[in-house]
Amino acid sequence: LVFFPPAIFNLINKILMNIFSTMVIVPAFNEEDRIGKMLDELIKYENINEILIVNDGSTDNTLDEIKKRNLRVVSHSKNRGKGGALRTGVKEFLQTEHDIIIFIDADGQHDPKDIKKFQKKFEIGNDDIIIASRFGTDQWIKKMPFLRKLSNLLSRFGIWILFNRLTIEDPQNGYRAFRREVFENISFHKNGYEAETEIIINSHMNGYKIGHVHIETIYDADGNSSKFSLLMDTWKIPNVMVRLFFKMKPFLKKSK
Repeated sequence: LVFFPPAIFNLINKILMNIFSTMVIVPAFNEEDRIGKMLDELIKYENINEILIVNDGSTDNTLDEIKKRNLRVVSHSKNRGKGGALRTGVKEFLQTEHDIIIFIDADGQHDPKDIKKFQKKFEIGNDDIIIASRFGTDQWIKKMPFLRKLSNLLSRFGIWILFNRLTIEDPQNGYRAFRREVFENISFHKNGYEAETEIIINSHMNGYKIGHVHIETIYDADGNSSKFSLLMDTWKIPNVMVRLFFKMKPFLKKSK
């Protein structure tokens, strides 16, 4: 008989059975009217090993809604922005032994049932990162606000033209999943929504493969609305693209 240490045995089992331990991170800022319903749906999904909510300095009753459900929460004393909340989530994730980290927004626009799509894609493919895509869906065509759609398409084109024709169908979608290895090897520093673009570019330039799954987004459910500001946030995204273009010089090298 061959004896394997428990850690090696678990690794072999994961490889053979395509089983990945999953941690879900929920960044939340002033979502008292929406986060309760969203968390109730998230809790119902069985194939999650751990849920962590990052309460990003909420000044309403968001924290109370989280506590009602006895879920683990890390709170910022003041609002740090989407990027700051993601960084806290990643830091907590890397202190665990989970294989996969999934980010889902707290505003109810993402359906927790779609988590199985991310997990299935990891099981059958070799993507390191999977980003949800609304592109081409009925919600995209019929309900996504025109200016938000235009902003998203411009982000998509900017990434494609600056970073070696990298195609990201829905670069502003916060519903995304990563293998552990990605955040063990990249960092990000922006505090706003532009951090999500920074993560995509840094991951691509470090050779990580990015895929997507199609989802339907829940618009106008109970009056939900994104915290993304077309006026304040949209201009920050091309700014970070251009800065990283000159810093990382994608025209001089190919991704690994």
